[in-house]
Amino acid sequence: MQSEGGRAAAEIGKGVCVAAVITLAAVLVLALLVKLFSFGQAAVTASGQVIKAAAVFAGCLLALRPGRCLVKGAACGLGTAVVTYFLFAVVAGEISFGWATVLDWLFGAAVGAVGGFVAGLVKK
Repeated sequence: MQSEGGRAAAEIGKGVCVAAVITLAAVLVLALLVKLFSFGQAAVTASGQVIKAAAVFAGCLLALRPGRCLVKGAACGLGTAVVTYFLFAVVAGEISFGWATVLDWLFGAAVGAVGGFVAGLVKK
């Protein structure tokens, strides 16, 4: 039998994996659209944030079970932001850490908290 902490960690891990896969797939589609239609940099940046938020929200809805969903959602969002940061850093070939990265991680945690809260309400 798993402990409560182990089950919560498994839920968070599942949510992070789901959100990271959704993010990577959506960014690939976005890259194709940018290549085809030549969007401006502002549109690409905004679209990236929307993609990350939607992916974290979907990961929370699909993976989290009722009970402390706000905290689990925030951990899922933060975990997704960190994982996707390092995945994209590997693709880009460089790691550049700054305040924008910290704000991105906080944004991920906030969206995850909201997604977890909604998941808790929907699944009750």
